[in-house]
Amino acid sequence: MRNKIIWLLSCILYMQSAYCDEVSSQLQRKLNAIHNMTANFSQVVKAKRRTISHSFGTMALQRPGHFRWDTKQPMEQLVVADGRRLWVYDKDLEQVTVKKQEQGLGGTAGLFLSGYNDTVARDFNVTVAHNGKKDRFDLHAKEQKANFQRVILIFQGDMIIGMELFDQLGQQTSVTLTQEKINQQLPPSLFTFKVPRGVDVVDQ
Repeated sequence: MRNKIIWLLSCILYMQSAYCDEVSSQLQRKLNAIHNMTANFSQVVKAKRRTISHSFGTMALQRPGHFRWDTKQPMEQLVVADGRRLWVYDKDLEQVTVKKQEQGLGGTAGLFLSGYNDTVARDFNVTVAHNGKKDRFDLHAKEQKANFQRVILIFQGDMIIGMELFDQLGQQTSVTLTQEKINQQLPPSLFTFKVPRGVDVVDQ
């Protein structure tokens, strides 16, 4: 009897692992099919169920590893990932922070979408829920020290329309994307950053 229970548990664990692998592959294919993308975004950050910020702007990505997240309101901030470095420009502070860009899914919401191929299954356990034409992929980090412990990606067909990110500090970032355009020619200048004259540079 004991051996039969062990065998059944082993079968269940194997089936769960196979299911997660298949869902991970499905999500990775959807992400890999987005070679580049532009959209408008609305982003809400909450902590302990309280809204601490609500921002709007535009974004662009060129997979893998190139990204632009341009916040227009309420305060102007530009984040640019050029494949080697990540630039964060706060216009009001007249300051640019620059650090090495990691080859993985993490960091900001934008960097997650512009991540490198074949990293979903490596970094996350993935399940999916279907609701009409929408697919809701639920990703749980395999590493406790991951920037995001949980990520939800919402697709309508092959178009990503939203995401939710839960970080180590207990904050939840919800992003809604509109007016998306995918796989169109984008100028390389979107993913380069030139430090404006008179702006302080903080190298991390």
